[in-house]
Amino acid sequence: MIIKSTFLLCVFLTFVSAEIRQPRDVADVVKEELEALASIVQGRILVAHDDLDNALTTFKTNSINVASQGTISIQQLQQTIDAQLQQIKDFAHSADVDISACTNIREQTLNRFPDILIGELNTYIDNIVAKASSTTDDGTYLVDIVINKVHNLDFQLSQCGEDLLCINPLLTEIELDKVRLPQSIETEVQAVESVLTNLRISVQSNTDWCVSQYISGAFDILRDIQNCANHLAG
Repeated sequence: MIIKSTFLLCVFLTFVSAEIRQPRDVADVVKEELEALASIVQGRILVAHDDLDNALTTFKTNSINVASQGTISIQQLQQTIDAQLQQIKDFAHSADVDISACTNIREQTLNRFPDILIGELNTYIDNIVAKASSTTDDGTYLVDIVINKVHNLDFQLSQCGEDLLCINPLLTEIELDKVRLPQSIETEVQAVESVLTNLRISVQSNTDWCVSQYISGAFDILRDIQNCANHLAG
C-alpha cells in the first residue's frame, strides 16, 4: 500500500512539474520561431534592397540612353534642316534675290530651337529621375519597417510571462507572418517597380514628343522661309 501511494505521489509530482515547465517550454518554442521569422524577414529585406537598387539603376540608365538618343535625333534633323536652308539661300543667291528679310528672325529661331527642346528634355529627365529616386526611397522605407512587426511580436511575448493563453496565439501569428511578411515586402517592391515602369514609358513619350516638336516646328519655319523666298523671287 505504501509502495502504491509512493508511486502515485511520484506520478503526481511529475505531472505537476511538467505543468509548471510547460508555459516556459512553449515560450521557448515561440522565441525560436520568432528568431526564425526575424531571419526570414531580414533576408527578404536585403534581397528587396538589391532589387530596388537594381531597378533604380536600370531606370536611370534607360532614361539617360533614351534622352541621349532623342538629343542625337534632334541634332541629326537639325543638320538636315540646315542643309535645306542652305539650298534655299544658294538658289536665291544664284537668282540674285536678297532673302535676308525672310531668314533674319526665322533663322535665329531655327538655330535656337534645338537647344530649347534639348534643354527642356534634360530638365524633364532630371526631374523624373529625382521622382524615381524618391519613389524608391519611399519603397525602401516601407520594406525596412516590416521588421517592426517582428519586434512587436517579441514585445508581446515579453509581456506574456508564462500565460499560455497569451503565448499560444503568438505562435499562430508567427507562422502566418512567415508567409505574410515576405509577401508584404514583395508587394512593396512590385509597387515601386510598377511606378518605375510607368515613368520609363513617360520618359520615352516625352522624348518622342520633343523630337516630333522639332520636326514639325523646324519644317514649319523652313516652309515659311521657302514661301517668303519664292514670293520675293516672283
